[in-house]
Amino acid sequence: MGEDRRPEGPPAVGEELKELAVAFSALGRSLFKGGRAVSVELLRSLRRIVDDAREEIDRLNSEKKP
Repeated sequence: MGEDRRPEGPPAVGEELKELAVAFSALGRSLFKGGRAVSVELLRSLRRIVDDAREEIDRLNSEKKP
């Protein structure tokens, strides 16, 4: 009794947001692991990936609306 237990089943939105923050933090660490010698090409590539992800999120959200 009185145990703090997570419910069974899929993770809650809050937990997923926490995991997303951890993933972004790891991305930042990887990006600057070698110091400040980051190429413009690498940054453009990463920005393209983020833009693609945003577009996919927008698409999925628009599909959910009736």
